[in-house]
Amino acid sequence: MKQLMIMVVLLVAVSGCTKYTTPRKVEKRITVGTWRITSFTSGVDVLTLNYALDEFVFDKDGQVEVRGGTTVDGTWELGGDKNPALLYLSFPAVDGLEYLSDDWQVLEIKKNLMKLQRNQSGNTTTLVTFAKQ
Repeated sequence: MKQLMIMVVLLVAVSGCTKYTTPRKVEKRITVGTWRITSFTSGVDVLTLNYALDEFVFDKDGQVEVRGGTTVDGTWELGGDKNPALLYLSFPAVDGLEYLSDDWQVLEIKKNLMKLQRNQSGNTTTLVTFAKQ
């Protein structure tokens, strides 16, 4: 019985731990390769096709180049928060890129995948998923 109780306590402790994405991890991963938006939803609206031709290249100096129908330069910056990391994107009002200009919570980042959620209050959830090409 004692062993069962210890196992239950360990299981609860391990499952209760949330590992956040740190700014350092985001910077390390985002600056390698070319990224594409594979999913962009705002509430029930699916906006993915608006960005189907766009490729995003993030450099270490905080610049992001969007290559698609037109080449557009923007900026990116990481917030100091670690729970979760915040990614600030800024683009000019060209080809709908202004809708990406905001501060985003980095929900997940892996070598080939990055999931963002718009950091806002309100009833609409906006999610963007980037995949490395």
